[in-house]
Amino acid sequence: MTSAPDAGPDAAGAWDDLLRAEFARAAHDVTPGPAPVEAVVRAGRARRRRRTVALSVLAVLGVSVAVAAGTALGRDPHPAAGLAAPPVRPATSAFAPTAGPPPQADPRTPSSPSSSPFSSSSSPSSSPSSSSLSSGRQIPTPVRTVTAGERVAAAPGWTVWLTAQGKHWEGGEDGLEQFRGVTDGNIDPARPGISYQGEGGFHSGLYYGTRDVGRVELVDTGGRTTAVAALLELPGRPGWGVWYAVTRDGAAAGFRLYDRAGRLLSELPPL
Repeated sequence: MTSAPDAGPDAAGAWDDLLRAEFARAAHDVTPGPAPVEAVVRAGRARRRRRTVALSVLAVLGVSVAVAAGTALGRDPHPAAGLAAPPVRPATSAFAPTAGPPPQADPRTPSSPSSSPFSSSSSPSSSPSSSSLSSGRQIPTPVRTVTAGERVAAAPGWTVWLTAQGKHWEGGEDGLEQFRGVTDGNIDPARPGISYQGEGGFHSGLYYGTRDVGRVELVDTGGRTTAVAALLELPGRPGWGVWYAVTRDGAAAGFRLYDRAGRLLSELPPL
C-alpha cells in the first residue's frame, strides 16, 4: 500500500484521495458471486403463506363470534314470548281416540294389521279431553280400515274383527267368540242406527246406515260425553262398521252416532 503523504495543508485531502484509489483497486480485483435469487424467492413465499394463514384464522374467528352471538339471541326470546304457548292437553283413554286437531291424511287410509290402538304402559280413562268437550266443537274420529278377518286388539283381553256378515269379538271372563250380524234382517241399513254389546268396562257395537260416520260417543245419564269410541270399517265404505271403547268403571248410560259434520244421526237412550 502507498505510504502516507507528508504533512501539510493539503495532507488530509491527499490522504483521502489515496485511500479511495486503494479501495477502488481492491474492489476491481474482487469477482462478485451470483445473487441469491432462489433464497430471496423462498423467503418471500414463506412470508406470504404466514400472512395468508393469519388472515384465514382471523376470518374463522369472526364467523365463530357471529354464530355464537346469533345462538345467544335465539336462546333469549322476548320475555312475553312464552305467554302465547298453548297448554299441554292431558292424555285420556288409551283405547278410544280423543278429540284433537283434524288429521292431515285421509282418515280412511288402511292401517297396518300389526298396529295396536293401545299401549301397555297406558291405562284407560272414562273421560275424554275436557278442552275438546267444553268447546262444543266435535272433531270427526279417524276411521280405521281393516281387511275381513283382520283381528284388532281392542283392549287387554279383547279382540275384535269384521267380516262381510258382521261383527266378531272374543274376550272377557269366558273368552268365547261372539257374533253380531249385519245381514240377518235385524238391522235396517237404510236408516242410521247403532247397536250395543258390553261386558265390564269394554263396550262395543255396530253403527250402520251411513257412509259418512264421524263419531260415536258414550254419554252419562245427564247427557254428558264420557268417552269417544274407536271406529273400524271394511274397505270400500260399506255403510256400516264397528265401534268400541273402554271405561274404568264400566258405566255407559247411552250412545250417540254423529256424521262428520257433527249432525246427530242416531242414539241409544240411557240403559
